[in-house]
Amino acid sequence: MPLKKITKQARLVSSDYLIYVRDFALSKGIAVETLVENSAADLQLLLNPPQRVSEQTFHIMGYNLFNALPHPYEALIEFSKGMGLSLHGSLGVAIQGASDINEVANLAHRYYKTRSNSHSLQLVEEGGYLCLRMSEDTSKYDYYLTLAALVSFEYVLAKLLVNYNLPEQCIIHQKSSEPEDFPWGEIEGFQLKFSQKINQLMVPKAWLSLTINPINQELAKLAKNQCDQTLQEISSQDLVNDIRQKLKSLPGKNPSLKEMADLMYVSPSTLQRRLREFDTTFKDIKLQERLISAKQLLFNGEHSLEEISERLGFSDASSFTKSFKTFSGHTPAAYRKLNVL
Repeated sequence: MPLKKITKQARLVSSDYLIYVRDFALSKGIAVETLVENSAADLQLLLNPPQRVSEQTFHIMGYNLFNALPHPYEALIEFSKGMGLSLHGSLGVAIQGASDINEVANLAHRYYKTRSNSHSLQLVEEGGYLCLRMSEDTSKYDYYLTLAALVSFEYVLAKLLVNYNLPEQCIIHQKSSEPEDFPWGEIEGFQLKFSQKINQLMVPKAWLSLTINPINQELAKLAKNQCDQTLQEISSQDLVNDIRQKLKSLPGKNPSLKEMADLMYVSPSTLQRRLREFDTTFKDIKLQERLISAKQLLFNGEHSLEEISERLGFSDASSFTKSFKTFSGHTPAAYRKLNVL
């Protein structure tokens, strides 16, 4: 049976962020016509945006905004400082009801997709830090806003911990290279490092147990319920892409349906049901991800077919060959011959 095709999802963000970009641009004297250049948007979208807007449109507008300013990175730091919890809707309210920084991190991890359905925050321990890693962006238009998001996360933490005198600092890693004339004098209270392997905010583990003053717990509970409802409203297509991202973050592992359901905060039966709505299964998704990885390994040409089969968890090379041919239309050997000079 051929593997089922997964169509591309609609990538959407909350219009709260688009409105913030619009208002920031107006405060800097940037014409709204400049914001919509090279995008599919018109001025009506800026005046009355729907609840969610195209992520690409949002990122193009952000790119246009900062490129139109004489000192884009000074403006970016100012822009980031203004991205307080109130900008993040129900997620921001839920975070304000947290009792400590560890709960803040877990709420951000759990509910970030309610604000941007194609992105996720991964929590990874690294040395003495808990890392909040952003899922990858590849478009040139993502360049400014990825950094702005990470810097804004740090400022949110700083405000939550304003009553503490802390010797440690957060560290922000940015994959892009250091811009010329970067305003280092504007960077206070945290470290920023360019040309790193991944985009992430590194929070000292010593901070995780620090308590903060929560807002009304009943309001925070209602906010979490709203976030849960929003997650349920996200389509199965988004669910598939979320599973793909989690599988990519677990290289060499073969999580069970129950383990993946736990990561998705749903029961195994719910996960199965939602995937059936999209005419696929967790087994199919896992197999596709393994075969996508196989293509890259074959293209690199550094491993034999047997090594690739074993590395990706196939029972034997014959099983790998059969699955790969169904997936790509070629045997692994033929694919390698066609794609490797």
